[in-house]
Amino acid sequence: MESKLFRKPWLIFILLLATVCSTHIAQPQQSSLVEIPQQVIPTNVPFQPQIVKPVEIEIKKSSEAERIPGCKDLCGDGVCQEIVCMAIGCPCPETPETCPEDCKQPIGTAFPTVVAFPTTAKVEINLTKEDPISVNEVPVKFKGLENETPKIYVEVETETPGKLTAITIQIDKENKLIRIEHENTTAITKESIKVEEKEIKVETPKGDVQVSVLPAKATQVAISKVQQKIKKTELKVLGERVVYEVAGEKSAKLLWLIPVTLPVKTTIDAQTGIVISVEKPWWSFLTA
Repeated sequence: MESKLFRKPWLIFILLLATVCSTHIAQPQQSSLVEIPQQVIPTNVPFQPQIVKPVEIEIKKSSEAERIPGCKDLCGDGVCQEIVCMAIGCPCPETPETCPEDCKQPIGTAFPTVVAFPTTAKVEINLTKEDPISVNEVPVKFKGLENETPKIYVEVETETPGKLTAITIQIDKENKLIRIEHENTTAITKESIKVEEKEIKVETPKGDVQVSVLPAKATQVAISKVQQKIKKTELKVLGERVVYEVAGEKSAKLLWLIPVTLPVKTTIDAQTGIVISVEKPWWSFLTA
């Protein structure tokens, strides 16, 4: 007996279209997302003693970019491709003139550029290297962004098995550190980090350690331990452990009369979320 599904070819088309659309990377809020396709990035290469030449990826604003042969036409997907990479397989540039259905109005506020690599790519950021960003063990340089360093968008696993969450990673050249943003919370680090197989890892003397607890969760743990205003969250290696050091301030009254600000430092295991220590001034017992 013939299946009812094959009597309705339009239904098959809709199902296929839904499957294709579901593979697009979600657009981060308040940002210009640049999807880097598989063809652009280098494949895994065996270790070689000679210096590997960096791969250059050119990125342009759609208003300044020409439509190159072999670009991916995504007009009609509901997302305006405001900034694109200039290579075969990259999305075609879109403007209100060339794709009015996606770009319904002129672009106003300029948001930070966010780059998304395929989920199969191994991304490494090492501040000690001349070219700190590597993809599949090959250095990568971005052209056309002037002095801007793009954020790298990835989805990683959390302490809850099977649950993915979005983070962005950006190099702060001025302060020589890496910023990891997660749910409006930023953690800084000077450690070498890797993103591979939907896991974020930090390099330690004993090997790579997965960071299961992300910045937003770490600050929540610190506040639950001591009510405070968070000033800085840093991801670092202490011995063989990867930890967060969360620095905050707590309002209190010395001798129950004089208003004071109490510095608090909470150290949290980045794998388990367990509080390792809470440090306060020795005189904190005199406050309330």
